[in-house]
Amino acid sequence: MSYGQQDWGVVKIGQRKSRTNNKKPTKKQTQEAMRTGNVEVRKKNNNEGRKMYQLENDNEVRKHQTLGVSVGRKILQARNAKKITQKQLAQQCSVKVTVINDYERGKAIPDNRLLTRMERILGVSLRENSKKKTRK
Repeated sequence: MSYGQQDWGVVKIGQRKSRTNNKKPTKKQTQEAMRTGNVEVRKKNNNEGRKMYQLENDNEVRKHQTLGVSVGRKILQARNAKKITQKQLAQQCSVKVTVINDYERGKAIPDNRLLTRMERILGVSLRENSKKKTRK
């Protein structure tokens, strides 16, 4: 097999020559423009830097809303009434035992799906109704 007729030159695809002359001015040209007053000074708007500074220097302590001790007591009482352990309840809810423990201590961040599962398994309403009945 002969490669004598092959063209081994470099072929550049997709590169275009610039049609506009977007050259930056030299330092000398910039200084001359500043001396004559033909320069417009603009301040860069850098909101990202300000936001990052605020995040880094934020001293506020923010806490998530937790479930509360009253709901934890309801879970504990209903679980004891059904005579099941935290491990058994966790298996039925498909969560870890530590999650059930956090819910009973009132330290967990509420998850409506998990609360619904526990209500169904334990047969007790764990959440208080947010809409109060009004009498006329």
